[in-house]
Amino acid sequence: MNSSHTASWQSLGAPRVSTQFILLAVISAWFLLIVMAGRFGHFDAGMGQPPIATLAALVGPPLLFLALLRLKGVREEVLKINPIWITAMQGLRILGGGFLFVYAFGHLPALFAFVAGYGDIIVALLAPIVTAKLAMNRGFLKSRSLERFHYLGLLDFVGAVGSGLIARGTIPLLENPEPTTALAQLPLLLVPCFAVPLWICFHIVALMQIFDARRASSEGEAIE
Repeated sequence: MNSSHTASWQSLGAPRVSTQFILLAVISAWFLLIVMAGRFGHFDAGMGQPPIATLAALVGPPLLFLALLRLKGVREEVLKINPIWITAMQGLRILGGGFLFVYAFGHLPALFAFVAGYGDIIVALLAPIVTAKLAMNRGFLKSRSLERFHYLGLLDFVGAVGSGLIARGTIPLLENPEPTTALAQLPLLLVPCFAVPLWICFHIVALMQIFDARRASSEGEAIE
């Protein structure tokens, strides 16, 4: 039997306790910062105007994370995070289905709610299936199916952001733009300003692990 199917994930090690503590502290501080900024109305933007603060909160952390990954020590610690946990976290995107409920009460444009809501639901429903395959077969880490799942998750965010900008008139493609004010208010702003960039970081980690596993496998086959 292929050893990649039976080897324990624990054999890969785990991030140091100090690293885990730092990650928890950073994520907690990040969460509190977004909450405080939301309470003071820093994410409010007028119709047709680009939601600069929201976009900065969405793309800033992943870009900073990518920069930090250029440091060898950071990259090595990140690669030790259990891939099963990283993939399973995408299941929490079922929360994105809440956009459909907010739309039903007339507080979000249909275009954004349908694209973002159904996109998140699809990813969330696929997450347990992909996670189960990964848990049962460590070799699945190198699969194209797992890679496509994480790209699908990222594509969902592209669609959500694009549809939101179109719906509110920032990208002037609709004759009758609608406000997305609810996305700038607590608690809903926590999705685009905190949860989405965090999920993007999880996708980045997952793709790094996939490419690293393939590279390690190729090097091992070359040695043999």
